[in-house]
Amino acid sequence: MTSNVRERKIADGFAASAAFSVLPMVIWAAHFFLSYASAEAMCALSLQNVAWRGVSALNLWLWSISAVAIAALVGLTVAAIRRGRVGAEAGNMQTTVRLGAAILALVGVLWSAVPIAVFDAATVCHAAR
Repeated sequence: MTSNVRERKIADGFAASAAFSVLPMVIWAAHFFLSYASAEAMCALSLQNVAWRGVSALNLWLWSISAVAIAALVGLTVAAIRRGRVGAEAGNMQTTVRLGAAILALVGVLWSAVPIAVFDAATVCHAAR
């Protein structure tokens, strides 16, 4: 019975570890999808001219989801770095994968967020049509 419990703990540990390793990529994919889907939806509804204090609602939305994604990925990167410094996990391949995935996803989100800072919503919607 103790080996069954041990096997269950190993399986649970693997699932949690795999989920933690894949989570940065899920955040990156969600940010990418939300960015393009919401931009297209707002352009289709002609909401690109709706503004709050001179900033379009589309840009505010895109900045908001980018900020949330960046904050989450920075947190995951810091957690991966801390976990890599802890004794038994230092130099572990799993730790390297976690850190690499978090950094790659962070660069991906930053890269896809650059156009938000450069272009205004009216230009994006006009170019898409």
